[in-house]
Parts: sequence; C-alpha cells; structure tokens
Amino acid sequence: MSHASVMPWTFGGRKMYVYSAVDGVFGVAADGEDLGTVLWSTSEWSHSVVAPSSLCIPDGKVFLSAGYGAGSMMLQVSGSGTSFSVVVLDEFKPNAGLASEQQTPLLYKGKLFGILPKDAGPMRNQMICVDPSDPKKIIWSSGKETRFGLGPYIIADNKIFILSDEGELTIARLSTRKWELLDKKVVLDGHDAWAPIAIADGYMILRDSKTVICLDMRK
Repeated sequence: MSHASVMPWTFGGRKMYVYSAVDGVFGVAADGEDLGTVLWSTSEWSHSVVAPSSLCIPDGKVFLSAGYGAGSMMLQVSGSGTSFSVVVLDEFKPNAGLASEQQTPLLYKGKLFGILPKDAGPMRNQMICVDPSDPKKIIWSSGKETRFGLGPYIIADNKIFILSDEGELTIARLSTRKWELLDKKVVLDGHDAWAPIAIADGYMILRDSKTVICLDMRK
C-alpha cells in the first residue's frame, strides 16, 4: 500500500480503478462480469514512498509521481474490453520535468499543473504548467520569488488556490499561457498545512495539523 488514493477512470469502454502502489501501478475492473479483475499493471513504477495519486488522462496516458528523488513517469495504456497493455512513454528525475512530492498534479484544458519538489534544482517548489505530451517542457512557472511546499492546491472559479506549508493562501488566475498572481494572505499558523482543500457552495475548508478553518469565498 501507498499513501495514494484509488482513482476512478473510464477508458477503452471500461470503468476501472487505478492505484499507484509501492511496487507498481495497476488498473482494476470496476464493471462487468470480471469486476475486480486486474486489467493491466506494470512494475516499472516502484518506489518506497508514493503520495500523489495516479493522474489518468482521457487519451490513455497515466502520469505518476513520487518524492524522495523518484521523479515522474508517463505511461500509455492501450486496449479495450478485457485486453489491455501498458508501456512506459517517459521517465525523468525531479529536476528534469513535472514531478510532485506529495500532492496530485491537476489536469485542466489539456495541461498539467503541479508544484515541483525540493530536489528539483533551481526551480524547486515552484508551480509549473506543462503539456502531457512533453512533461519536460515547461510552459510557465510561478518564478523564483513565488515558491511553495507540500501544501495542497485546487482549481475553482477560474483560479488556482494554493496553500503553503506556512498557511499562506495564494490565488492565481488560471491560465495555460502564463503565471498571474492575484492575491495572497496568511490564513493559518501553518503547522504542516498539507491536507487537501475542499470547496462547496462558495465555502472553502482548509486545515493544518492543529486547526480547521472555513472561508466564505462568496464575498
């Protein structure tokens, strides 16, 4: 088992659950007479600590990442029905492309958004945007003056909301062309502010290891 969540995915005419485990990644049938059967798997992805969940893309690509120097891997799943195959398209170190240590990168309008880990070299802890066809080519970054940590980020209201380790909430305009900072404010004391952000009916829930807060985002 890993820290990653099981992710639902519909591909090749099948509903499945995809899980990034410690010793590999696999897709399990979530429908049909073969419910619970492993449809595809690979042991090419094998790391001792895995926190980000599998990021499943409609065209059959699956983006995987982990911390402690693991970097990332892009898989290509092919097939349909009961016959699937998987190959490794690319694998790269954390200083050579999109990688994530704890949070799962986001997919929006065909682009991937994520925060680089601390071992990503000069671009460490920056948020970047890349194309899934080439995760090593950076479209934009938040810049050396705007770095984050292991905290969560979420897309809502055409914006990206990012919570830093220290409890500072950053709001950026959602764009596939450039980084555009809108505002930032400290909202928590910041004791390991790593838990996912939740948004419902205009309210945002954030927490660190000691405190939970609710923000009214309607104002």
